[in-house]
Amino acid sequence: MAEHSSWRPRLAGLSLLAASLLGAPAAVLAQQDTAALSLAELIERALQNSPVQGLADRGLALAQAQRDISRGALLPQLDLQAMQARQTSNPAAMGFEFPGLPELIGPFSVFDARVRLSQKLLDLSTMSEVSSRNFAVDAARAQVEVQREQLAAQVAVSFIRVLAGEQALESAKADLALAEDLLVQARDQRQAGVAAGVDVSRSETAVAQDRYAVSEAQTAIAQSRLQLQRLASLPMGQAIVLSGDLKADGSLAPGADDALAVARSDRADLALVQAQLKQAEAALQAARRRVLPTVSAFADYGLSANTPNKNEQDTYRYGAQIQMPLYAGGAVSAGKAAAELQVEQQRLRLDDLREQIEQDVRLAVVTVANTREQMAAAEAALAFAERELELARDRFLNGIANNVDVVTAQANLARARTQVVSAQAAYQQARVNLASAQGHARQFRL
Repeated sequence: MAEHSSWRPRLAGLSLLAASLLGAPAAVLAQQDTAALSLAELIERALQNSPVQGLADRGLALAQAQRDISRGALLPQLDLQAMQARQTSNPAAMGFEFPGLPELIGPFSVFDARVRLSQKLLDLSTMSEVSSRNFAVDAARAQVEVQREQLAAQVAVSFIRVLAGEQALESAKADLALAEDLLVQARDQRQAGVAAGVDVSRSETAVAQDRYAVSEAQTAIAQSRLQLQRLASLPMGQAIVLSGDLKADGSLAPGADDALAVARSDRADLALVQAQLKQAEAALQAARRRVLPTVSAFADYGLSANTPNKNEQDTYRYGAQIQMPLYAGGAVSAGKAAAELQVEQQRLRLDDLREQIEQDVRLAVVTVANTREQMAAAEAALAFAERELELARDRFLNGIANNVDVVTAQANLARARTQVVSAQAAYQQARVNLASAQGHARQFRL
């Protein structure tokens, strides 16, 4: 009993050490002088600085420029042209044949400079093309939102993985500290003649395994941190400290029907495909209208002379023009067929996406509920494992049993700690998936 009592202070000290390690984020312990970054700050930084997001923003600008090019065809066209030439002319080629007229006139100089104004009065096909470009801009804007949602979800998941890695590392360190303490206990018991050499060997094996687990956790967290720094456009060599934890909040997940209604209203990828369908329908209308006539008005005014200062006369011309395609080698009908196929493709994509959204939402709602239950079960298992270890140590210290039960309980405790971290991370990732399924990844918070 005296030996048993001597181990009580050591056990209490070890419990305080484990509690302090598990209760404080690893990064805060290691980097007290570094400002902690929240998930909201990292998401905002990623949205502002990520090259991937920059590509989506440039895609929107490109779509807007292409729309303006198409729109310009319906606006007034004004141009200036000037010509100075030296030429000869054959009167017979122009129908002039009478006695005394020379066979060749010239060479003589010709100068012409004028301003020309034209305006399309009716061009239904081009109007439909402009409408298609407007929907293309809507689609590009929706694509920007899709990219923002995807980037925010990726940052959130990486953030959770870093926090989980930090907790896993601290759990591994606590396991190692416990294994080393149990090794000291086994050696003391052997010297006292209570334990055998095999008890020491078991403890030594447990220490080696826990050292490996610490090294493995350190590698995993390094990978997670680099991934998060890349997504958030942070310098790779910068030490980062995160604020937040993986514990469950008190909020309840919405019901599947409510979450589905939100998703159908707010999902950016649904808006994207709907805009692409409208774009394809407008393109089909433009293809059908290419067989219709176009009407334009034109006018020009300028100077006609031999040279800019010889025989100059002001001349002008104005009028209207109608143009209608009769045969274009099958290009018009082929363009119509291609546009019809694109409309059909977009409709199928829209139907598929609607089904995918419902699947995403319903699966996310179920997963959030299940992982929350798993987290509660893992926390209960951790409490049981701590109690099991305490009882096993008491039996070993009192010489009732060897340390097989102690090593087994130690392994169960390490496994329970790992399960708690994994369950908490899985729960938070399920919340991210639910937010993404509803189109609200950017609003996700721990």
